Amino acid sequence: MADLDLIRQLRRLVGRDFRYDLEGETVVGLYLTDEDYVFQGLIRHHTRQEKQAILALIARLESLRTLDLRRCMVFETPAALGELTALKHLDLGSNFLGAVPDWIAAIADLEYLNLGVNELESLPDFLARFVNLRALLVHKNRLADLPEGLAAMTGLEYLNLYLNRFHAIPSLVWDFSALRSLTWGVSGLRRLPEDIARLQQLEYFSCVANRLETLPESFTTLNRLRATRLHKNHLRCLPATIGDLSSLEQITLYANELEELPDSFARLYGLQKLNLSWNRFAAVPPQIRRLPKLAWLAYYDNPSTLAAADFAHVPTVIAQRPLNSRTPSQPAKDDKFGPDLRFFAPGAIDNPHA
Repeated sequence: MADLDLIRQLRRLVGRDFRYDLEGETVVGLYLTDEDYVFQGLIRHHTRQEKQAILALIARLESLRTLDLRRCMVFETPAALGELTALKHLDLGSNFLGAVPDWIAAIADLEYLNLGVNELESLPDFLARFVNLRALLVHKNRLADLPEGLAAMTGLEYLNLYLNRFHAIPSLVWDFSALRSLTWGVSGLRRLPEDIARLQQLEYFSCVANRLETLPESFTTLNRLRATRLHKNHLRCLPATIGDLSSLEQITLYANELEELPDSFARLYGLQKLNLSWNRFAAVPPQIRRLPKLAWLAYYDNPSTLAAADFAHVPTVIAQRPLNSRTPSQPAKDDKFGPDLRFFAPGAIDNPHA
């Protein structure tokens, strides 16, 4: 059956329009998720039988290079999907699969793989075959370690390990020298290793809701770092050389225990977005008055009060807690008062916890 005939059958089963990519009359991309749809996953509320019928049809689109099933809650996938050996981009996020499907091993050469929110307790060794993988998302699972074979993914640029059962950041992560984006959070992590300095390509680093009290001095050698989310830790001080982060544009530090900022903070000349709320500043840090590109500043729930009039040069100043913000004791999740991450990643990485 021709690909377009399969698409017509799929449209009847899905019950609504969906996006697909064509090369001539060959379907090379299929997307059963839609950010404009309230539930995003277009077959999320279909019966299991209906979902399996849809997946069986998809398995017949053998030229697919992109398959996006994020938030469809399929719970299981048929082995027939192993016929999709040309896949480069596979998004199975938020499907509660319980285990990584064996059929993925038949794919020739993946570049993007989202396995987040699938109740996974382990990753199979065969993933190490995908040495050209650029993005691996395994957030919100039950992982306690990573297979050592993943170290072969030397070109990995995006890694999301947020909300798993790791006791520490796995040591092999520091070997991913091409990483541009690393997301970690909601763990008992007390110390960030000096090894983070080995990730010299890093542009985005999230380490949210842990127990960090300090950052290593080596953190400030990350000269390409553009945004970092360090909120809901126990940070009492920042490295004296924090001003060496010459590319930094956005930083969230709310819900920590900071009482002052290092003098070098005033040298973050490219900083545009800063959140210092829920800390212990007895006085408004003078360094933030000298940030020439600052365009967004949040400073509330500190012992000192910020007078918005003193920062008239900053287009957006939030000096009182917004009504819909969370208190420090509430669960950590993406917060609209943190950095805008849209320029950091393909696909789901712009919303690293979805």
